[in-house]
Amino acid sequence: MDGAAWDRRNGKLTESTPKVLFTQLPVLHIFAINSIAPKDPKLYVCPIYKKPRRTDLTFITVVYLRTVLSPDHWILRGVALLCDIK
Repeated sequence: MDGAAWDRRNGKLTESTPKVLFTQLPVLHIFAINSIAPKDPKLYVCPIYKKPRRTDLTFITVVYLRTVLSPDHWILRGVALLCDIK
C-alpha cells in the first residue's frame, strides 16, 4: 500500500508511519459478482496497480476499503495498492 497504512486489528485505513513509503496489506481474495446495489459513500475506492508507475496500462481494478476518515482525505493523499514496488 502506498500513502497509508492498514490497521489489522480494526480492518481500516490509517495514517502511515512517518518515513515509511510502503506498507503491506493482508492478502486479498477477489472474486466477481454481478451487483447493481449502490456502494457505501463512506468506503474509499482504492485503485490497484501492477507497478508504482500509475498509468492506465498498469491499472488492474479498484477495491472498497473501510476508513474512519473521509474518502476524500485518502484521494488527496494518493493512496493506492501496488502489486510490485520495484
